[in-house]
Amino acid sequence: MNKIPVLILFFSALFSQDAVDTTVIAAPLDITTATDSNSVQIPDTTVDESLVPLPEVREMRDKTDKLPLDEPFFELKSSIDILHQQIDSLKRVISVYEKGRGPIPTIDEELLNLIKIPQLRHRIELQNGTIVNGEIIEEDDLGIIVQTSIGQLAIERDRIVNITDDLPPNAKVELTGEPFVNAFPDREEITGKIKNIGAKRADFVRVIANLWSSTTMLIQKDSVFVTGKKQKYFSGIRANTALEPGSVSEFKLVIPLSEGDKVSYRTYEVRWESYK
Repeated sequence: MNKIPVLILFFSALFSQDAVDTTVIAAPLDITTATDSNSVQIPDTTVDESLVPLPEVREMRDKTDKLPLDEPFFELKSSIDILHQQIDSLKRVISVYEKGRGPIPTIDEELLNLIKIPQLRHRIELQNGTIVNGEIIEEDDLGIIVQTSIGQLAIERDRIVNITDDLPPNAKVELTGEPFVNAFPDREEITGKIKNIGAKRADFVRVIANLWSSTTMLIQKDSVFVTGKKQKYFSGIRANTALEPGSVSEFKLVIPLSEGDKVSYRTYEVRWESYK
């Protein structure tokens, strides 16, 4: 009878021990409160963005892709459209110049003076039939040196057949005589004639008069455009101040005087331009 209670106590103690062991194993670890060296450490799982990922594995194929025969290697439509726009723009510019609406570019006289262009003043004929145009800058018994548009050329005397002047046709306007002066106390009226003795038309011809004192001091200066042929220029401007070769025109210039002006002598200038 005493054995039964003993067995009951033995089995109850065994079951309670298993429950305690199970509870301890299932309890979670407290990471925040672990301070000793035997505490459990959890590794950092943050991804480092500076790392370069490995490239994708290339798939090997038995056959490579080929470009279809009817398709271009690259897109050409945009480039062709730009070229069409540029061509159309150039066509419009050319049409404006062909119609005479484009302005004529002006060149400063000082700029032209800086450009040294040899004057083709002489026409030299050689024995072999060659014609040399240029300006003779040096000459002796043995030959001549000619300045041409491409440089200097030495020609022996025995090779020269003939030398003539070969000046290009230009306009040249001069006074035909001394102008007539009608002096008044308050003005001077100067009349005269000019003539184009050159081989080319002179445009915008004007006469300039300078009035001087006895001490070579300029008292008054004035100018007037002559009346000539009506001319329409490439720029669209119309004027009647042109003189054809051999043409003569009269002019009248009225110059006002101040009180006390005493004119001793007068000088005159004739100026013109050349336009198309």
